[in-house]
Amino acid sequence: MVSKVGVLRVVSSEDRDFLECHQRLMEQVCPGKQWESRCLPEQPNGIHDPQTFAEALPKILFLGTTWQRDIDVLVVSCAADPGVGKLRELLNIPVIGAGEACCKMARQYGNVIGILGIEPEQPATFTRALQGCKTLYLRPDNVHCTHDIHSDQGRASIIAAALELQRKGAQVIALACTGMATTDVVSLLAPHCELPVINPVMAAGELLALRYPN
Repeated sequence: MVSKVGVLRVVSSEDRDFLECHQRLMEQVCPGKQWESRCLPEQPNGIHDPQTFAEALPKILFLGTTWQRDIDVLVVSCAADPGVGKLRELLNIPVIGAGEACCKMARQYGNVIGILGIEPEQPATFTRALQGCKTLYLRPDNVHCTHDIHSDQGRASIIAAALELQRKGAQVIALACTGMATTDVVSLLAPHCELPVINPVMAAGELLALRYPN
């Protein structure tokens, strides 16, 4: 039985309220679990390009392997799913990636998937998980790392990019950055965009609830 969930955040922070934001979101759709959130050291801007991905990967593997004795399942709360495949090889507990969970949910709404992210190209996990679908990827103007999402300029660019994906024929928008869950981009887009928008953190929580009910 899965009773304790570890939530791995890839953005370094000493702010406990910030660190536990994603676990609180997942708890809304997956109640009845114990939760613990930990973050990577020395990743102040999270993962937003190949260099930060490469820097984070050994830290993710180290944290996962040393943490597994204290938890029943690990959620990597980054939509790029860094290290998820390797962690599944190394650990004796299940590992859920927010990116894969987001893609699973997006597929329920159609096969033309709009993707909003902060990396130069759509994360590889989205390419793999959405094989057979048409994907339309945009990185909003002025959004280059997770912190940009929280600025007024960043939010305006996210709205503009979502409307562009809608114009291009997307049937659903998948958020390829869990920082967009922190700032609640789903609610930001609701007054402006007619498409369903998939929050990767909530998707991970729903997948967790489906696979490991109380």
